[in-house]
Amino acid sequence: MTFFEQELRKTVGVIYPDARYIGRAAYADLGADNRAKFEFMTLGHADQYEAIKASIINREGGVIDSVLLRFADLFSQMKLPLDKTPYAWTYKGETEWYGFKPSRANYDSLTAAIRDYTELFEMQPLEPERDMSMTM
Repeated sequence: MTFFEQELRKTVGVIYPDARYIGRAAYADLGADNRAKFEFMTLGHADQYEAIKASIINREGGVIDSVLLRFADLFSQMKLPLDKTPYAWTYKGETEWYGFKPSRANYDSLTAAIRDYTELFEMQPLEPERDMSMTM
């Protein structure tokens, strides 16, 4: 299991146990024709992963929305040396967290952000229509 799959399982896998992991991404079924894709993203520096990009993909319409979940925003209570932003990096073929290891609270924060985002696009069961006619 790669670093990326291992880390995505700690967040995406908690919400979507049937998620599929391919490369540096995870895919989850949201119901109907909507799928979610989660992938580690660099923000200007090669091999320095500072965020997870969450995208909603409709099977017929393609990508309908996406958001960057930056570790610096979600892991804000963490004290890092020299005020560095948290990130994972790949160096000499090995990927690991740089200068820190996320705590359970950090993973919970990321999981909550993922859940909040995907709930906007999950198919909710329709409420049965109420009969508004008067009966006598």
